Amino acid sequence: MTSTVNDDKRRQILATMFAAYGQAGDEKRLAAYTMTLRDIPEELLMRSCHKLMLELKFLPSIAEIIEAGRSLVGSVDDKRRERTWAEAWQEIMDQVSSCGMYERPKWSTPEIAQAVKSYGYSDLCRLDRSDLQTASAQCRRFYEDACRHKNETAVNKFVLKEISGAEMIGLLPDQKIISIESRRKNA
Repeated sequence: MTSTVNDDKRRQILATMFAAYGQAGDEKRLAAYTMTLRDIPEELLMRSCHKLMLELKFLPSIAEIIEAGRSLVGSVDDKRRERTWAEAWQEIMDQVSSCGMYERPKWSTPEIAQAVKSYGYSDLCRLDRSDLQTASAQCRRFYEDACRHKNETAVNKFVLKEISGAEMIGLLPDQKIISIESRRKNA
């Protein structure tokens, strides 16, 4: 019974988004979205769709809904947020400057650590100022590859039923998106 109720709520959330984009009659696509997103917590699905309706001019793809969910999770828990390249590069340069060759740097995400490892931390420490732009471009490619690999691994584990839809998006097991109303009540 609960599964049917949850499916009905999920379908209603997606139907509202479809209607907002003038796609209300597209039952086959609505069914595909509902089935594919069935493991995403309803609250997160609703907020992801709402976010996208405010940002996009055309009906978002399933992948865009997942990406919006990851963004929302990152807004709630900064440790789970994927850093922009500018933030990652700033962190790398800050750690090189403060730690140098003789102290162990601390990275905020495994993806930044992987990018630095791929380039070589000691090479970053020895960079000449004239090589910064080239090093940044190379590190960026390593960082983007690490981020893509993390997201692809999460999707693969979800498809293989090794993790839940919530975990694929970045929520920890049993973690919930807490609304502003809930935070006010608990304050």
